[in-house]
Amino acid sequence: MLKKYFLLCFPICTSALFSTSVQAQVKTSSLTIEKPEVIKLIPQCENMFNVANTLIKDAERQPGTHTQVKRLKNKLTETQKQLLAMEESLQQKSCEKGLNALNTLKQKH
Repeated sequence: MLKKYFLLCFPICTSALFSTSVQAQVKTSSLTIEKPEVIKLIPQCENMFNVANTLIKDAERQPGTHTQVKRLKNKLTETQKQLLAMEESLQQKSCEKGLNALNTLKQKH
């Protein structure tokens, strides 16, 4: 039951968290080139992704969920890319919120 609920709620939880992107400007002579700023994931985000990966692995073992697992993995990859584009303070807030949502989901089911 937890796995099926997770399959339905995980995309909603993660899509609500991430809507900001960060870009740095590099100026050379009269040209302005925008280059994405490279930021590593902080420990809270790594923890959130570990919990999400564990839930996805558990969902793979449940009958009838295999069709949605690929979509969840793609959503998780997309979320990670969005987080990498954020500054550290936004990463922390977003990952704490996401981790709380995943832990609440695990506790309910």
